[in-house]
Amino acid sequence: MPEAAHDRSRRRREGGGFRAVLVAALLTVVPGRLAAQTMEHQDPSPNGHPEVVVHAFGSVDWGGTGEPQTPNSFALGQLALFATSAINDRVSVLAELVVEASAATTEVTTDLERLQLTYRLNDAFNISAGRYHTGIGYYNAAFHHGSYFETTIGRPRIYAFEDLGGVLPIHEVGLSARGIVPRTGGALRYVAEVGNGRRWTDVDDEKGLDQNRAKSTNLGLSLRPERWRGAEIGVSAYRDDIPDATGLAVSNHIVAAYGVYRTPAVELMAEWLQLSYRPQDSATRYDNHGGYVQASRAFGPIRPYYRYDRLDIDPGTPFIGGFDSSATHVLGARFDPASWVGLKAQYERLGTSSRSAANGVHVQLVFVF
Repeated sequence: MPEAAHDRSRRRREGGGFRAVLVAALLTVVPGRLAAQTMEHQDPSPNGHPEVVVHAFGSVDWGGTGEPQTPNSFALGQLALFATSAINDRVSVLAELVVEASAATTEVTTDLERLQLTYRLNDAFNISAGRYHTGIGYYNAAFHHGSYFETTIGRPRIYAFEDLGGVLPIHEVGLSARGIVPRTGGALRYVAEVGNGRRWTDVDDEKGLDQNRAKSTNLGLSLRPERWRGAEIGVSAYRDDIPDATGLAVSNHIVAAYGVYRTPAVELMAEWLQLSYRPQDSATRYDNHGGYVQASRAFGPIRPYYRYDRLDIDPGTPFIGGFDSSATHVLGARFDPASWVGLKAQYERLGTSSRSAANGVHVQLVFVF
């Protein structure tokens, strides 16, 4: 496990008292009518007091591999608490708190994954302040911590969360603006973000503030043609200057391009990303690439799916050079026996730069309440 993941886990345990109080407070709120995970605005309460709507997304997993030294095992997935509240007709709050518990002990860890205060002027301008999922590419802003909404079990490797060996700045603290570009008939949309950037050194710093004066920026454009409902193509460009262990800045640029077609029956998704790093005192630029292709088709309550997932890492790259390159084939099916309950089962073949390809089987029960 990367050092960042170890330090983050330790900080979770140290902050467990405060977070436990926060979890208890959220669980005492009476949930309202069930809404989509990505919902960020509701009508304000008629009595003038903000109402909080809370939903929970949970999962139970079982996994096994073909390696004799790795036993098959059941595991508890994340419990994601998703809360929204409309303060008035223009201002709303969104919070996503993830609770993880060991299947063998009573130890519970928590993470505040998102906390955003959003001001909505109109369809052309919505601005949020707080901790958010960056608008790099498509997947990260379309799917959050509630695994119910994902077709497959697990995210593409390029979009893995930071504490699970991810290479992208999945989360940021800062400002995020989104909207529809005027006079485009709602077809062209934009995202513009400025934040602290990802910490790669001194990750155990309790304040978690930016390490230098440079701020990360991300700009994206997407097109949703009116005549092809469910289709979307887009690009994004992210940049930051990240200090290494010696304080020397490393320039980081991330370019993403994607095309998706998603309807209730058909899902076609493809993304490609380039992650470039150049130390300030060097003319050498290290380019790394990642992406995936995913397809699924619903036949009533059953949805077969396939995903090819690839990540190519240059070992000399600052910060991420120690991560393995990988290629993964995923073949599975999802069955939804009832509303807000799903069962996924998939075969996985994963090969990395440090070991030969291995087979695995993964089953996941997902639910919403």
